[in-house]
Order: sequence, then structure tokens, then C-alpha cells
Amino acid sequence: MAFKWLEQLTRMNTEERTERTEQEMLNRALAVLMLEIAQSDFTESGPETQTIKTLLETYHSKEGCAAEKLLESAREEKEQSAGLYAYTRLACNELSIEARITLVEQFWQIAYADGVVDKYEEAAIRKASDLLYVPHSDFIKAKLSAAKGT
Repeated sequence: MAFKWLEQLTRMNTEERTERTEQEMLNRALAVLMLEIAQSDFTESGPETQTIKTLLETYHSKEGCAAEKLLESAREEKEQSAGLYAYTRLACNELSIEARITLVEQFWQIAYADGVVDKYEEAAIRKASDLLYVPHSDFIKAKLSAAKGT
């Protein structure tokens, strides 16, 4: 009897740890995507970095995962990555269409943060949006919404 209780407790702990790890992977993937947008014009400005930190704290940092730590981890991972596909694939599998549309709007907020939307930033957002299977009409609405907020 005691062994069954211990097995159940161990199983619950393992499931909780797995769920937390999956959430951390998703958060890191979203942070990598945000960094890709911020760095697509070959510079990452202070306002863009601050916007990423704010978005991570507000929307993606759950269970005490600090935005600064998440951003640092994402930078390291981005240096080793070969492209956006793995990160957008994870986001597609884990996020609803509404959450992906919100993510595209966050990309636009990052692009507008420094006051200038570079053509490379727009191209990176368009590419990420396509890989996230966000309809073009929602891509445009997200752009207009973010522009209105600046």
C-alpha cells in the first residue's frame, strides 16, 4: 500500500516536471522568435530589448521564470540555431490560433519599439507569421493594432 502511494506521488511529480519543462521550452522558443525580430535589422536597440522583456514578463514568464534569465537563455540558443522553423513549429503545436495572432502583434510591438520599422523587420515578421499559419488579414490587423499603440 505504501509503495503504491509512493509510486503515485513520484508519477505526479514527474508529470509536473515534464509539463514545466515543456512550458519552459515554449517560452524559450517564443523569446528566440522575438529576438529574431529585434535583430533582423542587424541592430537590437534598447527600446526593443525592453519591449521584449516586458512582453516576456507579461505574457510568457510563468511560475517565477525571470524574463532576464529567459532572454539570456534564448540568446544562447539563437546563436546555435539554424532558422525559425523549429521554434515556429513548437509554437504552432502548443498555441491556439488566437495566441499565435497575439504573438504576431507582439512582434510588431517589438518592431515599432524603436520608432522605425525596418524592411528587414517587416520581412522577418511576415516570415514568422507565415510559419505560424497566421492568416494575412490577421497579420495586417496585428500590424495596425501595434502601430496604433505606439
